[in-house]
Amino acid sequence: MKSGALWEHSRHWLNLRPVYAFGQWVLENLPLFVGYGITSGVTELAHWTSPALRRGIAANVRHVLSRIRPELSGPELEREIFSVVHDIFQNRGRWFADLSVMAGKRRIDGIFTFKPEGDWSRLNRRVAAGRGAILASAHLGNWFGGGYFVARHGIPVRTVMYRNHAGDSMDGRVAQRAKVDQTFVGEDPLAMMEVIRALGRGQIVAMLVDKPWDARSVEASFFGRPSRFPLGPARIARLAGVPIFPAFCTWERPREYHAVLCDPVEVRGADPEQAEREAVAKLAALIERFVAANLRVWFNFTPVWDSA
Repeated sequence: MKSGALWEHSRHWLNLRPVYAFGQWVLENLPLFVGYGITSGVTELAHWTSPALRRGIAANVRHVLSRIRPELSGPELEREIFSVVHDIFQNRGRWFADLSVMAGKRRIDGIFTFKPEGDWSRLNRRVAAGRGAILASAHLGNWFGGGYFVARHGIPVRTVMYRNHAGDSMDGRVAQRAKVDQTFVGEDPLAMMEVIRALGRGQIVAMLVDKPWDARSVEASFFGRPSRFPLGPARIARLAGVPIFPAFCTWERPREYHAVLCDPVEVRGADPEQAEREAVAKLAALIERFVAANLRVWFNFTPVWDSA
């Protein structure tokens, strides 16, 4: 699927600069409980006025639930799908509210907590030795918040992302506050060279690895069916000679995050293309595990399977 098709599918009437600006103003200037309450109300409106988006999310959720909750069927399954889709909308609103607060001038200490899980010392040792690595995440939980957490702990981070012109201002403010560098890919063919140079300088490059925004993708098993994943992260890791650390920033309670770092995935082997495909398959399997455990904060609003 081409990037334009994915962009059209995820376009929404709330994805406008004035809406983002108003939300940021509310969450920066009004009491937090008021700001979060308004966000919840707007999100509820978005849920009920977005039938096409609801159907797309429901199709993804239906397939996942059929794999992880096979005991559900008929009306019981439909009720669970409705509940999960509704929670995904609301949690996406909380994600926006949290990010708006991170982008503002409020003190973060005391508002958010990040509980590190996994062996973060591995990443710290690479940073201390001046060696780069890729931090790979998915549209799960608050991936921007995860980058904020990593950068605020003294790790030099560069995020790689596609432009979302409505949300770029907020993303940029979060990055500036956390001292995170940004590389935008898409039209600039030299962007990947900038990423490889950053890895050579010892930066930790954070990128999302679950959506194939262009034709450079391969199929991997995902919840029992083939789905397409971007090839770029595995290829960059191979060319730069760095490991990929899968990482996820999820939550179960508002503003209480789990910053999870998984064991690294190495892209090595006599056959470069096979090594890349194996790395993508490992990443897909990890993302599947975390999506299954955190389905209500899975914000993949685009079709995951061709006929989901």
